[in-house]
Amino acid sequence: MATSSSSPVWARFSPFQVDLAGGKLLRAGVRVPIQDQPMQVLRLLLEAEGGVVTREQLRTALWPEDTFVDFEHGVNTAVKKLRHALEDSAENPRFIETLPKIGYRFMAAVEWVSEANGHGLHRVVPIAPPGPTPVAESTSIGSKWKRKVSAIAIAVLAAAAAISLTNENSYLFRTQLGMSLRQAFATHRAEPQVALSQRRLTANPNDAPLTGGVISPDGKYLAYSDPTGLYLRQVDGGETFAVPLPAGFQALPDSWFPDSVHLAVRQLYEAKNKPSSLWTISVMGGVPRLLAEEGGHARVSPDGSRIVFLARQGGHHGIWLIDAATNTTRKIIDAGDDHLSPVAWAPDGKRFAYVRIGDHPTSQIEVYDLASARSEPILSNAALGGALEWVTATRLIYSLHEPSPNEDDFNLWRLPLNSGTGRPAGPPSRITNDRGWTANISATSDGKRIALVRRAFQADVYLADVETKGNRVGKPRRLTLDDRQDFPFAWTPDSKAILFLSDRQGPLRIFKQGIDQTQPELLVGGNERMWVPRLTPDGTAVLYLVNPMQGDPAVTSRIMRVGLAGGLSQFVLEAQGIYNHQCAQPPSNLCIYGQVDKQSQRFFSFDPLAGNSMEIAAAKMKLADVPSYNWSLSPDGRYVVTTKWIGPEKTFALRITELATGEARDLPVAGPTGEVTTDWAADGKSVWLGGVKRKGPWGHSGVLNVDLNGKVRTILDEPNLSLWAAIPSPDGRHLALVGHSENSNALLLESF
Repeated sequence: MATSSSSPVWARFSPFQVDLAGGKLLRAGVRVPIQDQPMQVLRLLLEAEGGVVTREQLRTALWPEDTFVDFEHGVNTAVKKLRHALEDSAENPRFIETLPKIGYRFMAAVEWVSEANGHGLHRVVPIAPPGPTPVAESTSIGSKWKRKVSAIAIAVLAAAAAISLTNENSYLFRTQLGMSLRQAFATHRAEPQVALSQRRLTANPNDAPLTGGVISPDGKYLAYSDPTGLYLRQVDGGETFAVPLPAGFQALPDSWFPDSVHLAVRQLYEAKNKPSSLWTISVMGGVPRLLAEEGGHARVSPDGSRIVFLARQGGHHGIWLIDAATNTTRKIIDAGDDHLSPVAWAPDGKRFAYVRIGDHPTSQIEVYDLASARSEPILSNAALGGALEWVTATRLIYSLHEPSPNEDDFNLWRLPLNSGTGRPAGPPSRITNDRGWTANISATSDGKRIALVRRAFQADVYLADVETKGNRVGKPRRLTLDDRQDFPFAWTPDSKAILFLSDRQGPLRIFKQGIDQTQPELLVGGNERMWVPRLTPDGTAVLYLVNPMQGDPAVTSRIMRVGLAGGLSQFVLEAQGIYNHQCAQPPSNLCIYGQVDKQSQRFFSFDPLAGNSMEIAAAKMKLADVPSYNWSLSPDGRYVVTTKWIGPEKTFALRITELATGEARDLPVAGPTGEVTTDWAADGKSVWLGGVKRKGPWGHSGVLNVDLNGKVRTILDEPNLSLWAAIPSPDGRHLALVGHSENSNALLLESF
């Protein structure tokens, strides 16, 4: 970058401005959410002034030397997120040009300024597309001979170095240089290309998804469960057998014992809030034996002498160990405020790995050594999932969350390990490229077969007609016909169309669809993280939230406004912790938003045009008393309904608060367990509750209606569909519903 008496801190390229000092990206004066690493990439590209920034330069700038991550994937992800922020395309770039296997360069004209509204210091002209990659000029015979001799010498030195690098007792192995060289060799060494073999082991429908599945150590059987029971399937033969269990014993398989006959299973209970217990059973039948009265996600050690499981006892989540020889149980890892995944045993049984996910910049895989009773992090990545398996002494398989727009998907990666230390011996590499969640991974004792349980969740907009003054509701019919996630939030004033969010085009965007139409129209596009589209009181505009992107250090959310017919969005206000907002209907003009801090749930009234806000102190609640953050403003703007725990037994209730006076009353409601949605009926005389869990440990969710006297009616209880919201139309004649379905099956992976 050219020097000047005034050091430039802003860069401009239409329509963006970049605050280099503050690390901000703005589009036409409005801040664009961008994470730290994509911002660093943008800074390097701009400062190169049209020159090439190599992938190696990006790697050096983004990660310290001793970081173990998949650098290739990391660089690709950072550049991809930067393109999203700039609304750029790799296929038809306006700003970032890719030079295959080399790096990137910035194409647009850039103006450097000393402040946001200052004068330009100089301008960089647009960069011409690159020509063919240069080739080396022809050299003389003498030069070729010298190069050949040099190559032979380098090869000899490389061979000697390779021997030292693989010998843990050598001096070079123990030096910083040796560690760097080992990592470089591992990065550039071409792994043998194998063709992944993948086939389905189960074919359960959406109304009977797998709830668990593990392959036996000998690779002959898959033990799996679904809402109908526990089964054993021959991996190669395909025959399926029901595992005999005592009446009422609902089991989910966690792990096999090394004899391929016994299983560690979870028993699930129909009683509300009763935790699962751990048992061992024989697939041949017999009486189950209790392992732990509270716990789940058990993993049996390779020799069967120890069982590690997860439990929440004494208010803290942690990892517990059962010693079969002494018949004792003890807690070995306290999770604190973090979340811990099920463990993966090393084949020698001396260590196990697990994923720690918490309030950190990134999640990490940690390895616990039983001899030293200490954990050590071996890999960090904010996108880590909770499934992993230690398939051989030198290979750990784990799951990784895909970046946007495939954020609903997880895939498997392979991390090479040092068999002696359990530490990484090279960078990770991808194994799968599929859709859905990786719910569980289990491997055979020889590490040649993996059973992968995948889950795919889908939310769709359903429509149901309200009959006979709200006492009955017709059978729901599906309105959105895509194969993605759709979430309804509001109706148009004429009750003829629904506003909903959908990720059918990548990130969540706002759509509008008529109840007699099969396809929606896009209302608000872009790559921002949108949420909660709702109408202004006069019904002419839509208010929606823009939340920080995943991994973005920014903590404020923005409320934006756009016309119901579309057009440019306008800024209304921003604040920390906003998660919901809603407006009343005429003659009221009240709009409120909800905010959460560490201690409380708070409410604020705001002007949808000017953005002025004021706290409604009377509606403030302690966060410990709130089962669910969902709430709803009554159509006349007088009341807000929230969920609340009441009494020492923490009974679920609806709290109805009059906003003008602060007077509140609680309506106990039997059935809900906390995570439900609330929406006022169109006449303001009752409240719709969605997401109410129905009977059984595998149960689905239905819809209740609660009037202001506390009378509860079950309105919808579809056996093959979970219903998570019920939003009434303004005329009270229809309900927009979130219909949630799940597909879960097991796959067999070989040659991975």
